[in-house]
Amino acid sequence: MAKSIKKIGFVIKNSDGLAQRPEPERLLGVSHYHQRPGVHPVANLFKNGIQCFELMTSGRGWVQSHGEWKEVTPGDLLWHIPGDSTVGRSDFSNPYSCLAVRFYNGGNVRRPVPRITRWEELDEVQRFTREVVQLHADDAFDSLVLLRYIISRLHFQAELHLRRQKDHGLPVELRRAMEMLNRGYAGPLPLRELAGAAGWSVPHLHDRFKEHTGLSPHQALIRRRIQAARELLAGTNDPIKSVAGSCGFPNVAAFCAQFKKITRLSPTEYRKRQLYEVRGK
Repeated sequence: MAKSIKKIGFVIKNSDGLAQRPEPERLLGVSHYHQRPGVHPVANLFKNGIQCFELMTSGRGWVQSHGEWKEVTPGDLLWHIPGDSTVGRSDFSNPYSCLAVRFYNGGNVRRPVPRITRWEELDEVQRFTREVVQLHADDAFDSLVLLRYIISRLHFQAELHLRRQKDHGLPVELRRAMEMLNRGYAGPLPLRELAGAAGWSVPHLHDRFKEHTGLSPHQALIRRRIQAARELLAGTNDPIKSVAGSCGFPNVAAFCAQFKKITRLSPTEYRKRQLYEVRGK
């Protein structure tokens, strides 16, 4: 006797409860939505595995978040998953517009970032909006490729916002010290100079670094030097000794030891993994 089949969200299950292949990724709609003046929009509630991006491009709106209305303005990025609603209020005299993208994500309804983040560069927001709307209207362009591009680009911008937000949340004194560290990592950088930039004593600088970054000032300096070394190893053929000196390490042995401690690779091994080379037959 044939077994009955039923759909549950994205996952298809048979009567024994065994999961079958999930529905594929699918782009459902892309538009540059413009709210009419003088009226509020009708908020859409998402369910059955549908997700949506709303990327604000102009005006002001409000979206319900944790039982409260939160204002959203140009650059704000909303990532809705099932159970969320779209923007539900608009400024009557300055109605909002947004890029709206609805999609299935192959059964994955996990949101990897907070629901509301931000894309700071508004010129890029406008360019991205025009680009994806035009590509979606072009039947010759693969809609799945477009969907994956939209998800990856907006996820990237959300992660970039979170990183910047974390840095902006640091005390201004600590940011001054970290700016000095980022500028002067390649040369001698005594702790007293970093402390002086912050206006703190060396012990207080050490305590605040650990509190806010989980690293001591020395550990943060070493990590910044290793970051610079990774860029040089991947992008140049400079000798290892030269890379070490350019990044502030006193000798090759110290550089190699710290590099392997952080990356678990020697500088040579790391370079080989990044190498792009066309080999002849």
